[in-house]
Amino acid sequence: MDEKLWTRKLEEIYRSAPIKNTLNSDIWFDDENRAHFKLEFKPDFCHGLGDIHGGIISALIDNATWFTAAAFYPEKWIVTTELHTYLLKPAKRKDLYSEGFMVNKGLKLAVAKAEVKNTEGTLIAYGSATLYVTNMDIDEEKSKKIIEKIKNQLR
Repeated sequence: MDEKLWTRKLEEIYRSAPIKNTLNSDIWFDDENRAHFKLEFKPDFCHGLGDIHGGIISALIDNATWFTAAAFYPEKWIVTTELHTYLLKPAKRKDLYSEGFMVNKGLKLAVAKAEVKNTEGTLIAYGSATLYVTNMDIDEEKSKKIIEKIKNQLR
């Protein structure tokens, strides 16, 4: 499959998933197949002391690493086996951006890393993920049915 077509398909997979709305975020890929996410700040993301919860930041790292790695394995389903998040600075209730980077592409294991920055470009967090490349192909119709089922359950 053509690289650009595959990354567009990955963008649509993300945009059709319920987590996209929960996180109030969007995805795009650059010319090097790195996944980028923008998370628009919502007060709902805050912990008890009023700033963005680390779990939300970790989700940005998870998304950026998974989608970056997935771009290198067209039509294959990959799963995260390990995720590390390092929180460096408070997010200060601002929009956040994450960017993924492929570290190693193996036959069965991939390693990706990600950075999370605020609107001023300050590094807020970084992390890495190890991902397992399964033998399962991504079936578009099956994916749509699964996502529709999840959406119906949430109603």
